Amino acid sequence: MKHKRLWLALGGLLICMIGVLATYHDATRYKQPLIQVTAVKTIQKTKTTDDYQNQDTEVQQKVTGRFLNTKRKGQTIQLQNTYSKSLADSYRYYRGQQVFLHHDQDRHQWLLNEPKRDTVLVAVILGTFSLLLVMMLKRGLMTILSVVVNLVFFIIALHFNAATGGRWLLPLMCGLAVVLTGLTLLLVLGPNRQMLVSFGATIGATFLALLLSVILLKISGDQGLHYETMDYELQPYKTVFLAEVVLGILGAVMDEATDISSSLQQLAFEQPNVTRRQLFNSGLAIGREIIGPLVNVLFFIVMAEAFPIILLYLRNGNTIAYTLSRTMTLGFTQTVISAIGITLAVPVTSLLASQLVEVRRL
Repeated sequence: MKHKRLWLALGGLLICMIGVLATYHDATRYKQPLIQVTAVKTIQKTKTTDDYQNQDTEVQQKVTGRFLNTKRKGQTIQLQNTYSKSLADSYRYYRGQQVFLHHDQDRHQWLLNEPKRDTVLVAVILGTFSLLLVMMLKRGLMTILSVVVNLVFFIIALHFNAATGGRWLLPLMCGLAVVLTGLTLLLVLGPNRQMLVSFGATIGATFLALLLSVILLKISGDQGLHYETMDYELQPYKTVFLAEVVLGILGAVMDEATDISSSLQQLAFEQPNVTRRQLFNSGLAIGREIIGPLVNVLFFIVMAEAFPIILLYLRNGNTIAYTLSRTMTLGFTQTVISAIGITLAVPVTSLLASQLVEVRRL
């Protein structure tokens, strides 16, 4: 086993190196002009201060680069770049970077577009996959396969949603949740009783939480929820939000249901003659220990996602109450709904597992 892991680690390292080298030298595959930065010189720095005393520095760069593709391959070009040190909506370029260019037809000049990132992306993906294989072996391979399959189905669902004009978004996401749950658990756990328990508990708790949240939102009249603050103001607001909630609940509930069912299966294996009632009570006890950390993890994710926009609101003179109402209400509501799903998953998983796991009898 140790030798197998060692060979997998060496193979993964070799594949990562090949992937990095292949993507670093693939400029000819792109039709968009691409240069490699050979020199960078700072021309000027200007400090700026806005009405709310936020300070930044605007920097002008002189970028020299060499074309890596198109008919200009090998030619040298000099370009101007202006960026702010905050890098909010600009890029700072370094020597050795590969950068895409854009030709402005109106001004008849080349402009720096954005850095080429495929090398870093491939390195991260291959590195992650290699670690999964080394640590989990066959389970790691099944995990990778499940991610790829889920991504394919998600893309198919997006194409279908676009083709239907978004009229069936929520039913489509609900159906996608069922498919993704089944495929993920089938590939990771295999066709066994534990898979059936996790699948039934995940789907049951997810849709029970969704139903309860829809009822509560209907009763409250969506008071305090600012759907218009969603990214890009996608319409219909509530449908998009609920579709997002479905996928958000799914991951946390699946994690919890798998943990509980695995623990009860192991308990049934190690303690022959354990009763169904004991299994159910053990599932509840395990679930009580998991609920707190899972809910906090979801809350931390929401906080981390909203943190930049919260700072932006505060630095532009808004009060904390107004800032939180415009940036956190939807995320906090999604966390509460997910918490409902997590809580419901405990008795549902415990009940299914106590009836379906294989118990040895001596």
